[in-house]
Amino acid sequence: MSFNIIVVQLIEFPMTMPKGWKSEQTTTKKENINEQKEQSNSIITLEDKIIIQELIAKHNIDLDNKNIEGWTNTWTDDGIWITTFGEAKGKTELKNMINQVTNEFASGKRHLSTNIIIEDAPNNMASAQSYLIVTEAKRTPEVVASGTYIDTLKKDSNGKWKFVQRKLDIDLVNDSK
Repeated sequence: MSFNIIVVQLIEFPMTMPKGWKSEQTTTKKENINEQKEQSNSIITLEDKIIIQELIAKHNIDLDNKNIEGWTNTWTDDGIWITTFGEAKGKTELKNMINQVTNEFASGKRHLSTNIIIEDAPNNMASAQSYLIVTEAKRTPEVVASGTYIDTLKKDSNGKWKFVQRKLDIDLVNDSK
């Protein structure tokens, strides 16, 4: 197996700002220091973003495979799941709700998250939003539901990202069976 390596050289071009716009070069050192202080509490790395995307995928895969323990472990102890079919707070309620969901309307389905956007938040927190597409997996494949997730996540003391809150808004349910 061979790999080709491509080297890209970035060239900086001087840019003239439109009249009335503040040039980055005119900001003071004090403004830069204050901005860095604000960002130091909320900088999310590319690695964090990948880990959060994988957490969202794990959440879906564990739901689809009825891995209740794995799914529950994607949450903080006081996590809140707000959905069209109910709300659960804390690991006990989350576990009870996911048991019900996987045994009823989510059985035989595949949950897919797309268009994931992850943003910084202070104090080892992040916010994410994504689309959810639910497909039939046991019969003729078709989209059976879609919606949007708005998430709040936290990095725990062990450096693991977990859901603090997930709010699901369903915008389509296909009742054709």
